[in-house]
Amino acid sequence: MATTGTYFINGTTWATGSADPATNIYTDSGLSTAAPNGWYKSGTVYRQATGGTGALSVSASCGTCGTAFVLGYGATAFAACCSGTTATFYLDTSDFTTATGVWTNPLLSTDAADQFYSYSSQSRSLTASNTAFSTATGCATCYPAIGLSFGANAPTACCAGTPATYYMNQTTFAASTILYQNADGDTVAANGFYSYDAGSGGTVVSRQVTGGTGALGTQANCAACPTSISLCFSSTSLDDLCCTGCASLGTVTGSAVTGFQDVCSATPVNVTYHFNGSGTYPVAGDLVFTSAAGTTALANGYYKFDSAAASESWFRVTGGTGYIATVEDC
Repeated sequence: MATTGTYFINGTTWATGSADPATNIYTDSGLSTAAPNGWYKSGTVYRQATGGTGALSVSASCGTCGTAFVLGYGATAFAACCSGTTATFYLDTSDFTTATGVWTNPLLSTDAADQFYSYSSQSRSLTASNTAFSTATGCATCYPAIGLSFGANAPTACCAGTPATYYMNQTTFAASTILYQNADGDTVAANGFYSYDAGSGGTVVSRQVTGGTGALGTQANCAACPTSISLCFSSTSLDDLCCTGCASLGTVTGSAVTGFQDVCSATPVNVTYHFNGSGTYPVAGDLVFTSAAGTTALANGYYKFDSAAASESWFRVTGGTGYIATVEDC
């Protein structure tokens, strides 16, 4: 922050273009110690000291300082209004609707990027290198996103449903009355059952959409999913089963448990899990454990894991037995 102090100049006037203007600035009356590099102002006239010698630049007048606003921004009006991405910008008025442009610094010398900006439920488009700022229009309704699993019936949705991102007309799944397929809220979700798993071993709930209007029915707790168990099997003989035995569990490196919305961005991916499948990586239907002996099932939820060298994937565990209901690439 700028501070006020006493300095000494080697001329009788501050501004260039006047009689006997200063060329250097110092911190002592003997003019032996150069003032630090930086900007100095008298009234509204400023000059810059550079070079470590106190040498002063040509003087100039400070421009009008803008008003700071925290604005939403994005490539579209919807993104500016609803994405939650914000930053501090500066306007040439104290009213968002009457400003003529957007800048990134208080002196309004650095133009902001051409894109949409929003403030107080209104959006405007900045174009032509900050020379055109559109008329303010009301923001569309922002529908919160949620990760849900879909199925034709409650057991399918709860235990092996297809996960996807949907949008609600309230801030929570329990309070919402309409479910949408897109963030603009102009396409309702298909009829069927939708389950919500908050992860970390919490209760999984489901609601039914009916009537072709996205209307959500009463929320209910999901019933227990079918129990899965890891067994060693042999069709050859009891000797083969008991004495030869089965191959040890495979291993996979994954993240901590998370929700569907955050699984592909989860970090770090550094926890070793164990699964009973025969493949290199887990697949739907496998069981996953936290113990190498397969005695402790992995908690319900979503986990990111290293799959192939060029991609990352995730799996969803349900049923309380480490059962992998879904495997998808990020």
